Amino acid sequence: MATTTDKKYPVRIYDGDDANGVASMVGVLIEQNFENFPNRIKIARRIPRPVTVFSTDTDAACTVVFGTNEAVVYNDVLGRPSVTVIATVDQLLDVSQLEMRAGGLLPVGFFTKRGMSVLGNILSHKLVVKGLLTHTLTSLRFIALVSVV
Repeated sequence: MATTTDKKYPVRIYDGDDANGVASMVGVLIEQNFENFPNRIKIARRIPRPVTVFSTDTDAACTVVFGTNEAVVYNDVLGRPSVTVIATVDQLLDVSQLEMRAGGLLPVGFFTKRGMSVLGNILSHKLVVKGLLTHTLTSLRFIALVSVV
C-alpha cells in the first residue's frame, strides 16, 4: 500500500503499484489539490459516501472514500457510491479544468466555453453523472476536489 506525503489529509492509493490508470490519475489530482489548496480538505471531509469514476475508453474504474483523516482511492467500484461519473479520460480532464468556488457550491466553471462543453456532454449522455440530481452537493464537491483551477 502506497501512502502520499500530505500530512494534513493524506491520499492513499489502496492498491499501490497495482493501481489502475484511473485510480492513479484521480489520486494524483486530489493529492495535488490538497497540496495546492489546503482549504479543500474541509470539502473532502463533507463527502459522506464513496464516489466512483469509470473511464469508458480504458474500461477501468476507481472509488474514492473520503474519511475524516484521509482519502483512500481503490481500484474498481467499491460499496454503494452516492455519485458515479462515467466518462472518457479527456472528459475527466475537462471536468478537472472547471473552476469551483464556495466549497464547490458555486460552479462558476460551467459558465465558460469548456464548462458549456461539459454540460453539453452531460445533456447528451456522453458524460454520465449518476447521482447528479439526488446527490448534487456531493457531485459539486467532488468536482471541486479534482479541479486544478
